[in-house]
Amino acid sequence: MDDDSSQLELIRAVLSGNSAAWGEFYRSEHPKVYRLCYGFLVDAAEAEDVAQDAMLQIVDRLETFDQNRKFDTWRNTVAANLCRDRLRRKASRHRAEEGAAEIAALRRPTGGPDPAEQVSQSEIMELLQSSLASLTPREREVFVLRDLEGATSSEAAHVLEVSEGTVRSLLCLARRRLRSILGPRLPEYAGSHHSEDNDS
Repeated sequence: MDDDSSQLELIRAVLSGNSAAWGEFYRSEHPKVYRLCYGFLVDAAEAEDVAQDAMLQIVDRLETFDQNRKFDTWRNTVAANLCRDRLRRKASRHRAEEGAAEIAALRRPTGGPDPAEQVSQSEIMELLQSSLASLTPREREVFVLRDLEGATSSEAAHVLEVSEGTVRSLLCLARRRLRSILGPRLPEYAGSHHSEDNDS
């Protein structure tokens, strides 16, 4: 049984009122929802709060899910909408400006480690996550869905309610901006990252 079939079987068990299935469903889906929320919000506490709300909405609305469609896209739409609502309410806090200041601090010369020293994957992800704050909200949303969550342009367009062409344009801008930020710290990033023309 493939992952989609197992997921659908679990959803049907939850809808039937199986309490054990609900626990399994939560353990399976919450990390995915939190990861998406963190990518959109770039704040662990905010992400956890919105992820909890998203999980409640997902369960409350689960019976409206069209089982002939991909669940991940439906789930991501619910979570993305809540994240965008939260960002609108928090706009006065100027998260983008604060994130830009953090990125500027990262880019200041510090003497640095030995160039031969390898940066661990966790360190790369930490740099990447902090760098996301420098993107515009739309660029960040597209980058998270496409490059971090692995959604197709079609799926990302559905979640964000934009055209596939808009997704491709925003993704190109986001990748370029991240390369300019991460390049000084991670020279290999520019060469190893996805091609801007890769849209699979």
